[in-house]
Amino acid sequence: MSVIVIFVDGVGIGQQDVSYNPCLHSNYQIFSPTINLPFNGIQFSLDACLGVNGLPQSATGQSSIYTGKNAAKLIGKHLFGFPNQKLKELLIKQSVFEKLNSLSYRCKFINAFRPVFFTSPEIFNNVRLSVTSEMNRAARLPFCSIKDIKNKNALYHDFTNKELIEKGFQLPIFDSNTASKVLIDQSKKYDLILYEYFLTDKAGHSKNMKYAISEINKIESLIYMVIEKSEGTNTSIIVCSDHGNIEDLRSRSHTYNPAYFAVWTKKNIQKLSSLMDIYSLIKKLVTKN
Repeated sequence: MSVIVIFVDGVGIGQQDVSYNPCLHSNYQIFSPTINLPFNGIQFSLDACLGVNGLPQSATGQSSIYTGKNAAKLIGKHLFGFPNQKLKELLIKQSVFEKLNSLSYRCKFINAFRPVFFTSPEIFNNVRLSVTSEMNRAARLPFCSIKDIKNKNALYHDFTNKELIEKGFQLPIFDSNTASKVLIDQSKKYDLILYEYFLTDKAGHSKNMKYAISEINKIESLIYMVIEKSEGTNTSIIVCSDHGNIEDLRSRSHTYNPAYFAVWTKKNIQKLSSLMDIYSLIKKLVTKN
């Protein structure tokens, strides 16, 4: 059994109001707050506040997802952007990549990086990294490159490659079908695949309904095809987020709404209630325990 985790930044469970919730305008309705999910998926609303005052943020929310610990309580606040030293130490010791590696399971962070990321050891060692990248570095796992995209072994954060093509890279445009096949094919070689998509959070901050609907439709089409292609297999698929944002375009900031979570699996699972519960579920699905 393999597990594919698709992390979608900045998606909460919002209200049924089409005037400011772009999730209600999508073609697949995966992020809709009340719709029955396709292929018998199970949806939970997860607490992203974690008992700490302030708007939920990415660094602490994602650290909580990937370690099972209350990262916001650990540092006494919600932290945006990149993890600080305390969160880095937490990821080094407790991340799901680190734990599964120690049990001889194979993990892959499938997001590819541009050449500038690999420019020199000095830049690489000192650059501020996102939680997922820091987790991958701490677990001493390789990072994917543009060459991996060409060989269909990885995806860019914009899985269509349009951003890279605009920057001058010679790459084909991927549609949802091609990108989903990359995820499925790679999942056959690893126990855990992690793909991160953060353009939804960017769209939420923009307050632009047309842009937000476009991003929701784009990532939902990928999710749908991954699920469809995994039907009849033992692959489990998790789609999760770290905090709300795009589901309420009345503000450019994050929201207090529950974070989105859904899972497609043949395993029996118990109800999840907060971001911290995702860690244990991933371990359970990968290790079959």
